[in-house]
Amino acid sequence: MKRIKNSLKIAAILCVFFFLLSCDNTVGDSEKSGVVLTVTRILGMDAEGNDADYLMSDVQTGGGYLTNPVVVTLEAKLKKPAPLVPGESYKTSVMIDRYTVTYTSPEGDPVPVGFEGRLAAVVEVDGTVELDILAVRAEAKNAAPLNALIGTLNVIWAVAEIRFIGHDLNGKGVEATGYLTVYFADWVDP
Repeated sequence: MKRIKNSLKIAAILCVFFFLLSCDNTVGDSEKSGVVLTVTRILGMDAEGNDADYLMSDVQTGGGYLTNPVVVTLEAKLKKPAPLVPGESYKTSVMIDRYTVTYTSPEGDPVPVGFEGRLAAVVEVDGTVELDILAVRAEAKNAAPLNALIGTLNVIWAVAEIRFIGHDLNGKGVEATGYLTVYFADWVDP
């Protein structure tokens, strides 16, 4: 009995150790920064190319494959607004280095492989910046599961998690996440 208790204690300690080892430190770094970065809007497009709060991603057009840029608005705010010391305000700006896009399907459909993009954008505190980023790569449309939609009426409904990763100019990690509904299909070309 004593041996079983000791084994369970060791197993519990190992589980906690491996859990802590697998944690992503970028989130911990963002807690140290005095700036909060927020995704305030992600603007996609419908099948006709009009602005929409979702993205209708066409897997094939008459001219081939089409990439799907979206417009993302990011905003930076101080966590604890206070008077700034003269000459120190530049440290509260945020530099966005990269972004990641991962897909999930609420209906359990297969989804494209996620990807990472690099960029360089500065968001000033109490300011916003609009970024045009790629939400769906052209390569994804030539691979499973999206290539199976070509010539069919099937639609894959997915949610794209778009995560922006950067740092304030004091070196502290900052990140923000936004979500966009994406409908993948072989939409009728206009």
